[in-house]
Amino acid sequence: MPTIIQRKKLKEPTNLHEVLESTRSYYNAISRDYVTFYNNWTKAEDIFSNVNYKKGYDKVANILTNTVTPKENIVDIGCGVGVWSTLLAQKGAYVTSLDYVLNPLQKCKERARAFKVESQICTILADGFHLPFQKQTFDGATVNWVLSHIPVSKNESFFKEVSRVVKEKGWLFISDSYWRGQQGGKEQVQVRGTDCGNQDVYKYYYEPKELQDLITRVFGTIEHLETTDYELICVARKDGIVI
Repeated sequence: MPTIIQRKKLKEPTNLHEVLESTRSYYNAISRDYVTFYNNWTKAEDIFSNVNYKKGYDKVANILTNTVTPKENIVDIGCGVGVWSTLLAQKGAYVTSLDYVLNPLQKCKERARAFKVESQICTILADGFHLPFQKQTFDGATVNWVLSHIPVSKNESFFKEVSRVVKEKGWLFISDSYWRGQQGGKEQVQVRGTDCGNQDVYKYYYEPKELQDLITRVFGTIEHLETTDYELICVARKDGIVI
């Protein structure tokens, strides 16, 4: 788990760009730690020795693997170190793993090789706000532990871009932490420690109804929405309107 040293308010809009660049630097610096984090999930160690915390990730994995169909083309936006991409590939999907940070993307490639699914995973360094694909390219899209780092002021433009590249009747899968009254407020800047020094990380915690309204407005019909002790899980189906 990240070491949160301090939580503070965002001084919008003066330092938003600076905070987002710091968020990118944080994930570039911490990629090896996230490999360890997800390995601990498999072994039920460290924070995953908390039964309810592990159950939340298990639930995300279960719903995701029941959402995807073999041979579907999926884009994993903000793929990080590749845990969800490899899980999708193991279910028979072809995955385009996309991230805007290089080091996690390299870890994703390594994981794909280790799990022998490299032929089903293509990695791309790109920004989720400007996806380098034609309209209606993918059968589905995943946004796992990414949503809370997207500025709430820009969330509609982000999901409209996701919708653009998903086929009619295609699906969207979202998982993330959610608003449970955390210290620091719904929108905050977390000061997190790394081996390279402290970094500011943007964070916004959605309420379930808030996310439901957003996705219904800009993507399509909600098919599944639930919370665990720590996670919010949403599955939506794109309506017939092509953006």
